[in-house]
Amino acid sequence: MATALRVGGAVFLVVLLGLAYWYFRPGSEFSPAEVIRVSGIEDRRESYRQMDEVYPSSPIIRPPKVTTFERDLVDELDPSWEWMGQSRDWAQYREQRGVQGLYVLKDGKVRFEEYYGEAGANDHFTSWSVAKSWVSTLIAIGMKDGKIRSLDDLVSDYAPEYVGTDYGDTSIRHLLWMSSGIQFNENYEEPGADIRKLFFNTFLMNRDVDDTVRTFKRFRPAGEHFNYISTNTQVLSAVLRGAYGQPLIDIVNEKLSTPLGLSGGYWLTDRKGKGKKELGYCCLQLTLEDYAKLGQLYVQDGMLGDQRILPEGWVEAVGTIPQASHSMDNARRLGYSLHFWLLADMPGAFAMQGYDGQYIAMDPAEDLVIVMVSADRSMDYSQPAEHPLLFNAIRDELRRIDEEGV
Repeated sequence: MATALRVGGAVFLVVLLGLAYWYFRPGSEFSPAEVIRVSGIEDRRESYRQMDEVYPSSPIIRPPKVTTFERDLVDELDPSWEWMGQSRDWAQYREQRGVQGLYVLKDGKVRFEEYYGEAGANDHFTSWSVAKSWVSTLIAIGMKDGKIRSLDDLVSDYAPEYVGTDYGDTSIRHLLWMSSGIQFNENYEEPGADIRKLFFNTFLMNRDVDDTVRTFKRFRPAGEHFNYISTNTQVLSAVLRGAYGQPLIDIVNEKLSTPLGLSGGYWLTDRKGKGKKELGYCCLQLTLEDYAKLGQLYVQDGMLGDQRILPEGWVEAVGTIPQASHSMDNARRLGYSLHFWLLADMPGAFAMQGYDGQYIAMDPAEDLVIVMVSADRSMDYSQPAEHPLLFNAIRDELRRIDEEGV
């Protein structure tokens, strides 16, 4: 009996040590312990600037020529607006919503750049779902390059890992419209939600992200209902990998970082080492200036000088709701098209948007780009969105300053 107890105790100790080793992963660049610690922090400003230090990532290569914008800074920017019957101003907003930085381009020049707390211009801020619009942009470039024949092609035409799945039988267009019909719970704050399970499987269990995504099933016909889910974008990443025969990060470096002149950054991956895949649905880490470079490409209708980067008509399509019946979040007063949000309270503008207050707003008619990064833990997705009113107020104030010459 005593021998059995000793053997049982030894086995228990070995299992316990094994679990501790898995949890803390000494010598590894990331661990479940650190992932769980960061996810439980309420003030996420610092962690949102250091995601690439916690999670595995691929580098966005700094090209030989890095773009910088001419500066024509205003002395002060203090917009005000009305929201839900309340008078609001910039100081209130940035304090309540944990804003870390605001960067405004007008006519290709930096008109305002300011950072708050311990944030600075050289920090790499997390994108969350702003990255979805970067993947969409690469799909457009794939069309222009002839790598993707049609948005009505099926996923399985390009991504062999999705052959025989419901996602494989979904068109690229319906993924871009967020109308795949796939059942997936996107609520980050709900225990047990599919998005939380996706993070668990990816970062704690070290699983291939596509192995998890391919298991989700369709519960209604594609193309009929707007339903914003991150897995749609991960599948688009697989389409790009198959179309180009390259990892997503290599496509980013060739097709975006080099022509835009990015200064370098990171894209989080599902794991380290050979076979890792970038998480296309989220998790870029870039400076605000680099985020603004893609925004500026859009306000220039996809042109860099005399070089066309995006296909003709793409920017117009991004700014047009394809089918209001399934592409409108009425509670938030936001439309949706091709992985971009349309801002009802900022007519003519559209935006890349991410969790907890990450934004790149673009107004082609005004040649205006507004980049804002936050750690906004006050977000209430049942209320009308406030950020378009802020951006509209910034647009109006810059227009007034320029007209008055002050």
